[in-house]
Amino acid sequence: MKIIEAIKKKREFSGLPNSIVERVAEMSKGDVKESRALLRKYFGVFLTNKILKGKISDDEMLVSHMSSKKRDYEKFYGEIFSEIKGVGSVIDLGCGVNGFSYKYLRDVVGNVDYVGVEATGQLVEYMNRYFRKENFSARAVAGDLFDVGSVLRILKRAKKNRVVFLFQVVDALENLERDFSKKFILEISKECEKIILSLPTESLGGRKKFAVRRKWLLDFLREDFVIEKDFVRGGERIICFRK
Repeated sequence: MKIIEAIKKKREFSGLPNSIVERVAEMSKGDVKESRALLRKYFGVFLTNKILKGKISDDEMLVSHMSSKKRDYEKFYGEIFSEIKGVGSVIDLGCGVNGFSYKYLRDVVGNVDYVGVEATGQLVEYMNRYFRKENFSARAVAGDLFDVGSVLRILKRAKKNRVVFLFQVVDALENLERDFSKKFILEISKECEKIILSLPTESLGGRKKFAVRRKWLLDFLREDFVIEKDFVRGGERIICFRK
């Protein structure tokens, strides 16, 4: 479609799957400017000019974006996994730049298999280059979370016990399709042992704090799952749960 080609002429969107661009174009009724604004809100926020031009080191990746910049990963993973033992693999859905935190994850849970699923092709490329260089037991995959069948295939191939990360992706999913999150969580819960979900408690810049109510989500989780841990750290509310 010509509209997809027009939207993807911008370098920051060139690495996104056509399926995502098409969905946003339909929401924006074919308006290129509005489509790009929506994509930038949920995908382009990770892509600074330095990242797009490849002028950033691996060590700078985690501090290049607000959502990862605020995390003390040693304490973050330490608290998440304090009571979770025998992890076989971590599948990080909508991972953004989070793959660059693998060394901190490994310090907490050992040389665990890691799969990062990310829509932005540039980040997938950078993460895989980093994993190969460091010889980590990790890989990144380009994917659209709305392609649930593809996500389930990744989960089925992953080593048990499987822990799924859903860090700050619920809002993006809901804005692209209302109530999709509940259907998505129910489906992926069939192919993993635990899910770790996080919600922001403040704006990306940290200037605005807000209560994380999400009553619809919490009611859903309490009704269909066992919540094992619920805590706030560094601008995020983290909820650990299982079927």
